[in-house]
Amino acid sequence: MSATIQYREPYRFSAGILAMAVHVAFVGMLVLGVRWQSQQPDSFSVELWDSLPVQEPVTEQVAEAEKPKPPVENKSASASAPQKADIELRDKKIRKETKPQPSAKELRQKKLLEERRLMEAYAEKQRQAVRESVRAEVLAATSAEMGRYQDMIRSKIRHNIVMPPDVLPSAAAEFKVTLLPDGSVLDAVLLRSSGNAAYDEATERAIYKAQPLPIPTDPMLKKQFRELRLTIRPEDK
Repeated sequence: MSATIQYREPYRFSAGILAMAVHVAFVGMLVLGVRWQSQQPDSFSVELWDSLPVQEPVTEQVAEAEKPKPPVENKSASASAPQKADIELRDKKIRKETKPQPSAKELRQKKLLEERRLMEAYAEKQRQAVRESVRAEVLAATSAEMGRYQDMIRSKIRHNIVMPPDVLPSAAAEFKVTLLPDGSVLDAVLLRSSGNAAYDEATERAIYKAQPLPIPTDPMLKKQFRELRLTIRPEDK
């Protein structure tokens, strides 16, 4: 009896350890089963489509992506621009109001220039007055010389008139006489009759008879005698 007990005792300890391991494994399986059941299942959502969505062309998406983005306005720079313009305008106004005063030398030079300008203007005015005076004298002398030669021409024509009878002293015949440079008569045209046809014809004959008519030798005056308007009366008045 004692021999049998002694033979079985070495296996009693191993059996106890094995039983404990089985219980521990069983407890672990229970714990894992409880945790797996406590987790919420994953949820899923399903959408129903009547038709497949139309995909945009890849080119439009690329073009949309390549569009240049509008430049970001620099608000600080745009806000500072009016302030800068105001500052520049104020500086210009200040510089304009604070012009440097001319020195004494500059004032003297300005005064001398003004006096010189006045003197030159006065001298020019005097020269102009002299020129006008000379011109007037020349015109007066020319007019007097032309009048003198016209009187000589009328006198010579009158001396060559064969006076018809019954001519009134107030008779006056006006002719346009065209002369050559040597005083020869090129043409004589009656412009206004004296009222006496005999006197008009006698005067026309006297004009041609009196040639060459006296004309000035001065070239400038001679040009004035190319064409004359002469009024011939029986007597000088």
